[in-house]
Amino acid sequence: MDGAPSTAMALGEQMNGRRLSRFRLVTYNIGGGRKDLGSQPDDIAQVIEQVSPDILALQEAASCQDADGVWHSLLSQVAKAGAFGNQAHFAPALSMQEHMDVRKELFVHGLFNDWQDWRQGNALLSRWEFVRLGDPSQPGTPRNVPLFRAPLYEGNRDTEPRYALLSRIRAPHLTPFVVGVHLTTLVGEREREGGARPQPERLEAAQALREQQAKRLLALLKEHVLAPREVVFLLGDFNATASEPCISSVLVAEGGFKRLVPENEENGTYLKVVEPIDHIFVYPGNRLIEYRCRIVDTPLAREASDHLPVVAEVAVAP
Repeated sequence: MDGAPSTAMALGEQMNGRRLSRFRLVTYNIGGGRKDLGSQPDDIAQVIEQVSPDILALQEAASCQDADGVWHSLLSQVAKAGAFGNQAHFAPALSMQEHMDVRKELFVHGLFNDWQDWRQGNALLSRWEFVRLGDPSQPGTPRNVPLFRAPLYEGNRDTEPRYALLSRIRAPHLTPFVVGVHLTTLVGEREREGGARPQPERLEAAQALREQQAKRLLALLKEHVLAPREVVFLLGDFNATASEPCISSVLVAEGGFKRLVPENEENGTYLKVVEPIDHIFVYPGNRLIEYRCRIVDTPLAREASDHLPVVAEVAVAP
């Protein structure tokens, strides 16, 4: 799959009298750039260029506004590498201006380096035009919907806002919804560098938060997307393994989403967790005719970020 040409043009195929639409979907958390291993922004762009997505969901995409008011972002470089043109949308979840807290080292660093702002959030990129959610005949813009907001941001991941970036695209024969998410993780729920052991009570609290966020996502989509059986591609960093309630009980059992199982899922997608926590789902399952899914585990990908991309090639019936 890696380095193969995009499937964006392989449309209109017939199977049992049905015309299929094919997509290459990718989800990739790019925020954990591994500078200790020499990671550079070019590495992220090169990984994306090699997998050649049709639809790309990014988590922990960031942009910075310098003292002269100029914005600096990796997103434009990624859009160019993936040949997405202007179909690239960034939606901040956390910003220096809105969430300034002296306990976040990056914000203090930015303050004394005259940054006007710094933002981090989700991004969606598509080879096809974004359209309105309710009227796909018209051009539109992805919408950012909160799934979790603490009363006050306190400079740590426990209180980081979490969002779903909701969009719709106009592909040949199909106008699927595309949703990018990044769910909560709490300090102490996993083993950390230096030998700190996971704390069971923190893991339980984190799982409860993720389950709550997954239920909010279903509530968001239920009436206008799930009930009329619209096609949905759900991609992101869920910070949860497939057996966790937010996935197995909420998204799969209750919501009817089909998780695409990577053929090499024993590799994991995050370097500190054995099982994958980055996932791709398709709804409804009976519209998915065939798929191939894998984790991109290459030396370059392991250097570029502490997450590995998940790539899925899917054939969907209109």
